[in-house]
Amino acid sequence: MSRRILAAGGALLVVASVYALPAAAHAAPTIEPLKPCYVTADTPEGRQSEGIEIRAAGFTPNSTVDLLLDGVAQREGADLQVGQTGELVLAEPFPAPFVASGSQSFTITLTEDGNPANTVSATAKSTALGVTVTPTRARPSDRVRFRGLGFTKRKPIYAHYLFKGKLRKTVRMARRPRECGGFSALRRQIPVRNPHVGTWTIQFDQSSRFVNPDRTPIVFVRLAIRITLVPQ
Repeated sequence: MSRRILAAGGALLVVASVYALPAAAHAAPTIEPLKPCYVTADTPEGRQSEGIEIRAAGFTPNSTVDLLLDGVAQREGADLQVGQTGELVLAEPFPAPFVASGSQSFTITLTEDGNPANTVSATAKSTALGVTVTPTRARPSDRVRFRGLGFTKRKPIYAHYLFKGKLRKTVRMARRPRECGGFSALRRQIPVRNPHVGTWTIQFDQSSRFVNPDRTPIVFVRLAIRITLVPQ
């Protein structure tokens, strides 16, 4: 047998082995990664939660899916209808589970109706927007500890000091927030020389310039600190 015939035979064997491979298995569903943290807040208008945008793919075309939060079914309706190419995009964001303080993990699961093997999950955290100060009683010039959560933009965190509705001072609290928008800073309670007696308002946000939340939407926290005269 010549070398040319052997080479041709080898090529035929390779082609035969390619056609003999089994068909690829159906790809498992996928979900776009969620944000690490979603903010919730207890406001005068009621509890508010940041919306979760959910996008997934890989389901059976034109099927429907169940949405579960920590294993409990949450939403039913047309917005859980899979498209012709197996994609799922919620028509409206799903509200993050509310937490009153701190941070708490949660899991979103999508499971195809009638085909429980087609399921996918993603985990994130809810974090409560808020700021605390310790100690709660101190002289205006004392350094106190401010701690906050929920400032999730990748921007510095600022404190704007207001008295009788006017801005008196702006201080940067953190160059960049920690996990879930957290920060901890040791600062003078009122960084103003000879501050007036009365109620001071501190607005914490992620804007270097003071923004009036009554006029422009902004994520913020306000603390009221009252300065009184104490007899010696």
